[in-house]
Amino acid sequence: MSSRDDPQPGVPDVGREIDAMVDDEAADAREELSKTDHDTDLGIAMAEDAKRVSRGELSAEAYWERYDEAADREFGDAYRETPNPSIESDDQTIDAGAADAMSCSVGSMDSVACDLPAGESGDAAVDSESDGDERWGMVIDLEKCVGCDSCTVACKAENRTPPGVSYNVVMEEEHGDFPDVTRTNVPRPCMQCENPPCVQVCPVSATYKMDNGVVNVDYDRCIGCRYCMIACPYGARYFDFGENYDDEVAEAGEVTSPEYGVDRGKREGDESPVGNVRKCSFCTHRLERGEEPACVETCIGDARNMGDLDDPDSEVSEMADSPRAFQLKEHEGTDPNVHYLR
Repeated sequence: MSSRDDPQPGVPDVGREIDAMVDDEAADAREELSKTDHDTDLGIAMAEDAKRVSRGELSAEAYWERYDEAADREFGDAYRETPNPSIESDDQTIDAGAADAMSCSVGSMDSVACDLPAGESGDAAVDSESDGDERWGMVIDLEKCVGCDSCTVACKAENRTPPGVSYNVVMEEEHGDFPDVTRTNVPRPCMQCENPPCVQVCPVSATYKMDNGVVNVDYDRCIGCRYCMIACPYGARYFDFGENYDDEVAEAGEVTSPEYGVDRGKREGDESPVGNVRKCSFCTHRLERGEEPACVETCIGDARNMGDLDDPDSEVSEMADSPRAFQLKEHEGTDPNVHYLR
């Protein structure tokens, strides 16, 4: 008799089948970048090399030495006025010596966050029940996921995401032939990676990792180049074209969710986040209130679990260390803070 720590039947082996499901969902890089005003070939090259940095095949300094001049030509002041990100560094920027030799400013990602008005950096405020030292992580039990899509609906309702933007999707695949058929459901939020290529590739430092493990998008800094979208190995980023659900829901664009603790009010014109890249934030605004993300709270199968991965006694930490646990696309070196149970 098997224990709950053993891989369960009906769920495909960790690597190839589920990773292939992720690849099947990914948008075509060239087609995606063709919709922007920025250099498609440069974006593809930068994205691929950003993944190499995550895998440890290229240093962040070598990365920006390679792309400094091209990024300067393509993005101008927006590039020069921000530090070059480095996912290898604790302060998420390349070392001062390397930065000084390039056209980009010398600084840290903390300085980027400090440019936001007080109380809007997303990692500044924490609930009184927490000490602010958490590294938030999620564990999703694939044996408990029934594919109901309640997480998808709850996420859209909580974050008021527009058409074409869905932070939580459930990938589905059937195995076998009738009547011996099994179904695999794989929910896929943002992985909140420890080594995120989306951070490495961003030419204007609009994306960075917060101390709590959540990868942040500074909508006021984002220029919508979408290089991060194709650098993400999980297809977990979306572009906000400014559409609303007004035909289906009256006044759908009147109120937006306070993502990262920033309440932006009514969606209008070209004001952020319209024209920006968007993604799951682990419902940071809820975490700061001591609440679980909407997808966790509404999961009818209790398949999602949220907690502090740095607390060895937390339930989530114990689950992540289970023999059943795995990460999507482990070969990419991204080290996601989202773990799955077989």
